Amino acid sequence: MRTILTRMLAAFAIAFMLQAPASAHEQAVAFTELIIKPIGGEADCSVDGCRVEVAHRLAIHDAESTLMNVLGARADLYGDAEAQSKFEAYVANQFSVADAATGQSIELTLLGGEVERGYYWVYQEGVVPASVEEIDLRQTVLMDAIPAQTNRVNIRQNGDTRTLVFRGGTRAQAYRIR
Repeated sequence: MRTILTRMLAAFAIAFMLQAPASAHEQAVAFTELIIKPIGGEADCSVDGCRVEVAHRLAIHDAESTLMNVLGARADLYGDAEAQSKFEAYVANQFSVADAATGQSIELTLLGGEVERGYYWVYQEGVVPASVEEIDLRQTVLMDAIPAQTNRVNIRQNGDTRTLVFRGGTRAQAYRIR
């Protein structure tokens, strides 16, 4: 009886160890933080509008895989400035903010990107006009390369945080500024 139990435990241990490398890959999740700040020191965005600061954090492995598979580009985000520029433009193209009432895009300026501890960060900023009360957000980065990709957008405004989750097939989601 002990021999059978010992063999079963050994078989489970071996199966677990063989499974570990397959599950060691990080989850296919990208994070975006969108910070909304009233312009001109106002209490809300209805007077001068709002400044929008955006930071996208993507796992280097997923980013480089997307560079190769979707963009057909060299995939060295650590040292290749051309690859970095292509990936930053790709991320900027996959994320959008629009006036929910009119559908008019709110222009975001691509500031650049950087590598930090296994992640690639891409930064953008823009201005939401005072007339806009609600924005639509679209975040499809990496979804064309990784079918199980999930994108989380944390929106911070006036000390509050709201999280929007985007998966394949998710349409734009609305956020009320005021």
